[in-house]
Amino acid sequence: MRLNPAARGLRRAELITADPLASMTFHEALLGWVPMQTETGFDCWIGNRRCASVRGRKAGEATEVRVVFAGGRHDGSLTGPDDASAGMTRGRAQHGPWAPGPRLGEPCWVELFAAEAERADGFWTETLNWTVSDAVYAVGGRAVAGRTGHQVDGRWGWLCYFAVDDIDVAGNRVLELGGTVVDWARHPLLGDTVVFRDPVGVVSALAGAGERWGGQHSGEESSPSTR
Repeated sequence: MRLNPAARGLRRAELITADPLASMTFHEALLGWVPMQTETGFDCWIGNRRCASVRGRKAGEATEVRVVFAGGRHDGSLTGPDDASAGMTRGRAQHGPWAPGPRLGEPCWVELFAAEAERADGFWTETLNWTVSDAVYAVGGRAVAGRTGHQVDGRWGWLCYFAVDDIDVAGNRVLELGGTVVDWARHPLLGDTVVFRDPVGVVSALAGAGERWGGQHSGEESSPSTR
């Protein structure tokens, strides 16, 4: 029995970091986020949509960008194969194929880096009420997320991509702000991308802005996604 309705996208990205102020300041300068201080850290906005939250790392937590999927019956955490973690919360998706297209600085795609495709697909499709075909997870014929079979920055788990206007300029800006470029890569769906680490060690990625979630792929149910 499936406990949740289908997750149609993200509610937000959640940056978990040893230094919330440093991570927020870096991403504010890189992505144009507008931060608002909260009891636990910061909520970050692009226009009238919250794109991210930033909070301190608790004991036992990894430094990471945790993707928080929308549509849950309650707020909670999910841990799948390879210890890939994600959040689940109530409310409708703010970022995804069923939401307005991504603006600069907002999430524009998410991807699961998984060691064993069958185990990963079994857990995430069952938990989030997704279908899967050719390494792409979908809801109602619209692609929500991708999957690939290698590690990012030496780890498995979810990676969140944020939309930028010029990928080369943004990649260089990462370095200017004290971050580290982990990888410049050509993505089969998003085009040129940059995986980066902020000065505190939070890893996420950049992709050229498109009109729709997932770039060219967003309006289709599935297509090959090998890297």
